[in-house]
Amino acid sequence: MATILLLVIYIAFISLGLPDSVLGTAWPMMHIDLGVPVSLAGLVNIFISLCTVIASMTSQRLIARFGTFRVTLFSIALTCGGLYLISVSSSLVALMLFCIPLGLGGGAIDTALNNYVANNYSAMQMNFLHAFWGIGTMVAPSMLSVFFDTGRTWRDGYLVLAMIQSVIFVIVLLSRRLWKVHEESGSRKGRLLAQDRKVHSNGELLRIPGALPSCLAFTFYCFESVTILWLASYLVYGKLFDAATAAAVSSMTYLGITSGRIATAFIADRIPAKRMIQTSQLMIALAIIAMIPTRSIPLLYVIVFVLGFSFGPIYPTMVHQTVSYFHPSCSVGIIGLQMSFAYIGNMTIVPLYGVVADLVGSQAIFPFYMLVLLALQTLSTTLKNHGCGK
Repeated sequence: MATILLLVIYIAFISLGLPDSVLGTAWPMMHIDLGVPVSLAGLVNIFISLCTVIASMTSQRLIARFGTFRVTLFSIALTCGGLYLISVSSSLVALMLFCIPLGLGGGAIDTALNNYVANNYSAMQMNFLHAFWGIGTMVAPSMLSVFFDTGRTWRDGYLVLAMIQSVIFVIVLLSRRLWKVHEESGSRKGRLLAQDRKVHSNGELLRIPGALPSCLAFTFYCFESVTILWLASYLVYGKLFDAATAAAVSSMTYLGITSGRIATAFIADRIPAKRMIQTSQLMIALAIIAMIPTRSIPLLYVIVFVLGFSFGPIYPTMVHQTVSYFHPSCSVGIIGLQMSFAYIGNMTIVPLYGVVADLVGSQAIFPFYMLVLLALQTLSTTLKNHGCGK
């Protein structure tokens, strides 16, 4: 039963990854159809992230009242509705309005499933969970690429994604009994969490030793998003490669992240979480430093893959570490805050790179910007370990 439920959870987490990568792929056609400047993609992305932050911060109360299953099911319904409504939107105002259910659904399901897996399954399963998110992020761009080549529009892509979400909704709906059975015979942490439904304020949670630096560690983890959004620009304007080469090299980031999570899943239960994170941070630093002088395209393929591979285990390992460091009754609230801080980092630090690069007048600052974020993230995880150790 537990294994079948875990497969359902994996499938549900694909529904989180599907919308995450579709906007960037569809926007070159969307902005023309909607009659808005290409630069407004950042505004739309920030608005979705803001809705996600709101959902993450309130998810503790929702999960305490309705349970993980209902929150997950309703969240998938929200994202499904959001994708469908976006497919029929005819203006920027309509698009922004329809992004609300998309962002709210994503934030709630992110917190709910991360908390449930962290409390009821091992570190290996947590890594696999986030690998399925990676699968979701790869499906949408690949599908839209085929659609565009065959003369279909971005609306068709959003509609098909909404249909995929509908299938996932039905699968999760049919698994209701599995959730009930698993909760009744679940782990000690899972039972304790079910018994203690006290809702803690965000202020109370952040005053717990180690909680604030653990949240900041998620904020500065945005170096993954910085790489996804800006690496191609760095390769074109910083290293003077052509756009096609830059796109091909950048694509290794997603492949590396997903591969890293799948590969490290098999050793996650045998290596301490602290060591896993520290090793990944060291590999990231070495990959970034190696990128600076390199002009060999084959070597850059390897470096970017290693960079993505090193990103892979950090996020799921930090989430799973939360239930080891904090009381189960607090973990759902802290994980919600961690997701919120992560999205805040994506809303602020990721676009900030573009501003800094413009001020400096060169995309060549990319690796140095990354090293600063890595240093701040490493400092945050160190303070977290120290605070929680006390």
